[in-house]
Amino acid sequence: MTDLSWLSDRFADGADTVLYDGREVRPLLRLAVSEGTRVRVERIAARPDRRQALKLAAVDGLLEVDEAVSEIISLWSNTSPAAVELTVLGARARRLEVWNAWDLGGLESAWLGNAGMIVESGQHHLALHCSDGLGPPSFTDLQVHLSVASPG
Repeated sequence: MTDLSWLSDRFADGADTVLYDGREVRPLLRLAVSEGTRVRVERIAARPDRRQALKLAAVDGLLEVDEAVSEIISLWSNTSPAAVELTVLGARARRLEVWNAWDLGGLESAWLGNAGMIVESGQHHLALHCSDGLGPPSFTDLQVHLSVASPG
């Protein structure tokens, strides 16, 4: 990546991942799920000067958290609890999509500039290191642990 190249430009070609400083970066995490899958999100850190969000969407399904049900859930760093448990609803649900967003002067932004995430596998979770789209890539803008438990 050159100094003039944005991660979003490289993802625009349809790439699922790109290399940045020798590490795989992706714009979106896709996980296989089914009805009843439980998802736990634990926010580890978020930059204090700009609101950050983790966005989750159930493809062909819904997500339930604290009796609220929606296709897409936004967990903002300044309003959501540090740990949240969600449940996938819907017999046709097959995939969970996860990405990061940020607040740009009151406007929710995602997938622009140098937005992306590095995903690392832990023993019981995935660690997501997210860069918002502003400035050079910084994979400390939002950091979360994501755990997925199959139904049953």
